[in-house]
Amino acid sequence: MKSKLKIIVLALCVLFLANANFFSQDNSEIPSDSEKNQSQAEQKQIDETEGDDPDVYDDEYDYVYLQNAPGDQFINVRVMPNFPLNFGENLKIGGQVTVGYGRFLTTWLALGVELGFGYNPTIGSNILTYIPMTVHVTFLPAIKKFEFPITLNVGMVATNYLANTFFPGLYIRGGAGCYYRINENWSAGIEGFFTYMPQWYFKKPEKNDYLIMPSVSAGMKYHF
Repeated sequence: MKSKLKIIVLALCVLFLANANFFSQDNSEIPSDSEKNQSQAEQKQIDETEGDDPDVYDDEYDYVYLQNAPGDQFINVRVMPNFPLNFGENLKIGGQVTVGYGRFLTTWLALGVELGFGYNPTIGSNILTYIPMTVHVTFLPAIKKFEFPITLNVGMVATNYLANTFFPGLYIRGGAGCYYRINENWSAGIEGFFTYMPQWYFKKPEKNDYLIMPSVSAGMKYHF
């Protein structure tokens, strides 16, 4: 009987010690529901702030695409009809083809050279021909994919009519237009020009003359 009583007392002591040990544990490590919700909200905010991997297009790594940058180059081919103004019926509507090269000094200013060939029929089924060789300055403002070149060409020209050749003559042409940038390498557009070609004979000033021609061109540019 005494042994059984000892066993019961011992069991009660063990149970008491186990309960005491359980209640003495630090329950602060077990978060409550409110603490869990707050922790999840804070983690969500951190994730939204940090995001995934750093984006190379963040403000710190801004990359601006320039349609035309210093050092960019282009080749320009134009086809245009010419409308002589000051020779009446003696000089009829003709045409001209030009091939030009340009290089950008800034995002909006380019310098280059140009070679052309033009002609105008005259009375008696004859033809006036001219070959202009010029340098050009092009101011090129742009809005998105649209470019608005303003160009001045100055140089010399060789003209021929029948057996008469005049070289060198002065050639000045100015104009403006609109091009559409199809892709990185190609653009196309139209331009309007006004050409002035004088012929000055210093020994025979009475023979001095000049030609004035407006023209409208369709052109293609290859950018590289």
